[in-house]
Amino acid sequence: MIRRLAPIILLLALTACGFHLRHALVLPPDVGPIKVVSASRYSPLAESLAQSLERAGAAIAPANASNVAVLDLIAERWGDTPISVDARGRAQEYSLRYAAIFEVRDRDGHPVVPRQAIELARDYIREPTNSVGTEGERDVLVKELRREMAASILRRIDAVARRQFEAGAADAGGEPETLIERTDDALPGPEPEPVEILDDQD
Repeated sequence: MIRRLAPIILLLALTACGFHLRHALVLPPDVGPIKVVSASRYSPLAESLAQSLERAGAAIAPANASNVAVLDLIAERWGDTPISVDARGRAQEYSLRYAAIFEVRDRDGHPVVPRQAIELARDYIREPTNSVGTEGERDVLVKELRREMAASILRRIDAVARRQFEAGAADAGGEPETLIERTDDALPGPEPEPVEILDDQD
């Protein structure tokens, strides 16, 4: 019971805390207005990223805009993998996995944040005799993973942009410039390593 409630308690605690300011979000040089596009027409992740960038102060271009930078969510994929069974051989514990592939291109279509993949996972229990109650736990984990995925993508963009500014500052003999301030909604803990995704979402 405690194990099943732990993710819900964690999410409620994070929600109560609100957003925490960590540092300025740096975007690639001269990125200008940016739009978020997705392979899925109604992607909650794309919407979350656009809102996070706008809260940070980035100029969000409309979906039909041309000659603007693009944050492209090339693929998203969900999967439930059984990781344990009960005495009758029925799956009762699962690993919920969420993977996304993205890249950022400038207004000329050149990649400024190379294409890369992020995969996240959370374990949950679904009792074969009580599937209704555990679906709520899975729904909570889905929202948590989407939130963490958005934060991870922003961290990747920030890391690439900071390296570019540091390289430019080193050439100019100055300090890297900080662009815009953001409220960081990242979950605590280390950033997951990129993984290769073999098949894209239909």
